[in-house]
Amino acid sequence: MGPSPCGRRPPAFLSILKPTMTLIIEQARIADLFGTFLDHGYIVVRNGLIETVGEGSAPDLPDATRIDAQQLLVTPGLVNAHAHLYSALARGMPLKSFAPSGFLGILESLWWKLDRALDPESIQASAVVGSLAHLRAGVTTLFDHHASPSSIHGSLSQLRKGIEQVGLRADLCYEVTDRGGPEERDAGIEENARFAQEEAGGGQFAAHMGLHASFTLENASLEKAAQTAEPLGLAFHLHLAEGKEDPVHALQQHGVRTAERLDQFGILTEGTLLAHGIHLSQAEVTMLAERGPTVLHNPRSNMNNAVGAAKVERMLTRGVKMALGTDGFGNDIISEALCAQLLAHHVEASPLSLGGDALLAIVQHNYTLAERFFGIPMGRAASGHAADLVVWDYDPPTPLDAGNLLGHLLFASISEGLTPRDVVIGGRQVMQDRVLPHIDERSVLARARSAAQAMWKRV
Repeated sequence: MGPSPCGRRPPAFLSILKPTMTLIIEQARIADLFGTFLDHGYIVVRNGLIETVGEGSAPDLPDATRIDAQQLLVTPGLVNAHAHLYSALARGMPLKSFAPSGFLGILESLWWKLDRALDPESIQASAVVGSLAHLRAGVTTLFDHHASPSSIHGSLSQLRKGIEQVGLRADLCYEVTDRGGPEERDAGIEENARFAQEEAGGGQFAAHMGLHASFTLENASLEKAAQTAEPLGLAFHLHLAEGKEDPVHALQQHGVRTAERLDQFGILTEGTLLAHGIHLSQAEVTMLAERGPTVLHNPRSNMNNAVGAAKVERMLTRGVKMALGTDGFGNDIISEALCAQLLAHHVEASPLSLGGDALLAIVQHNYTLAERFFGIPMGRAASGHAADLVVWDYDPPTPLDAGNLLGHLLFASISEGLTPRDVVIGGRQVMQDRVLPHIDERSVLARARSAAQAMWKRV
């Protein structure tokens, strides 16, 4: 199953920009994670795409809007391959009698209570503040996995409205599950289909068929979701073997391992996103490599939930595609990448585990996913690619070149705190000198606090 046909429309931001609008980022140190490096250059943006990348002084173009980068680092914006925006309203939430004995206990005593307490107001508020947090971490594109069982119909539209206020690109899905019975399950499937048909596309929004996890879905539900996704060309976005509950359920109830069960319903296709992939057998890893879905690594969330560590290098060596997400536990994909490397060092007791090339391949695949589902070349500072660009507040203290950008980003994130000064998405400057000129952030945050307080009372 490939991306939805609607994902091939022209970039959405053409409706925001004037047809002839030109933007120039000049006096820039330009780099990307695919080997581009210019120590002193410029980028010309027209109609939402990069038109020219050059060395030296920028051309004198009439009516162009100009951003003086002042020799700071400019890179393509980052991609978060697995987010839960609704977790933005969980910060500081009081937990009553929170003493889980395992992963299922965490779900039952926290997340399944929180998602049921969401309403349209809190969904939209979480989308705005969650998108703001991503933007301030240099993330310009995210893949969100949403759940709000008390407010299913139109929930992805509420997410879209909140995300649009900030200006990010987002691939959205609703988490289908049997936890609330057949009516809620059917409503979740219908919400995925409705959004894919009515609102995805245009280069800013894309869609997947969302599923929670194998252990909360009966065979009939997997079959129904697959039958709905097929004519829409939707791949799936779900959790795979995050906790031990997933493989235990699959073996006890269905006589197969988790990935093997999903494969029976045609879910393990190229384009499907499988978050976590911690408790997998060798046979399952081989199957994932053959079928071509992407496993999404979320190390900080995995450590927080004490579910174990994904065997990343084993999967990469066997040919499994891997990308990086945050699972709603933060928004900073660079810090997530550093944590992935540190966790591998710790688990394998080797400073060579998940070395630079392997980690780089994972982060690069985030861009591959974004390019596939938004229908626009992404991730390179090159002509024809999406003008999703970050001017980082970073003047490197050591030499920067075509081969060491990731190392600079990783260690800048822990040494001085890596933050954007300016952000451009689809040719539109959404952050200017650390300020979002099109948003009253004080009002947005006040509204989010009010929505969170009301939601906490329902948890």
